[in-house]
Amino acid sequence: MERLEKLLRERCPALELRTDEPMSKHTTFRIGGPAALMALPRTVGEAKAAVKAARALEVEPFFLGNGSNLLAADGGYPGFVVKLAGDFDQIREVNRGLEAGSAVLLSRLSNALLGRGLTGLEFAGGIPGSVGGAVTMNAGAYGGGG
Repeated sequence: MERLEKLLRERCPALELRTDEPMSKHTTFRIGGPAALMALPRTVGEAKAAVKAARALEVEPFFLGNGSNLLAADGGYPGFVVKLAGDFDQIREVNRGLEAGSAVLLSRLSNALLGRGLTGLEFAGGIPGSVGGAVTMNAGAYGGGG
């Protein structure tokens, strides 16, 4: 992870990096030891740089959403965690609808839609995950989604 950290600091100095970051800060159950290296990209460019650098060193990044469906080991995670932030946590108006980044919480998106009189995501209001996690995990609840 030291080589990856060095490469990331060279290639993308604005990228927020954390070493030995407690996973307990990033899971809804508030459990988990330290991740060896965590990147928190705020832009698409930073995210691409993080993934390219990791793959150049044959390190497979673990993408972390809201941590609501994750049990992290107390002994920690020896790998590279990418947790999207910034631009990825935005909701934008597009035409007559909304566009949400992958880090947006489902409850926040559901409320934003309801506030504009848009329907179809009400079931997600009680799911504690993010948009990206919901898509990846094929989320559904209360007879909706999935």
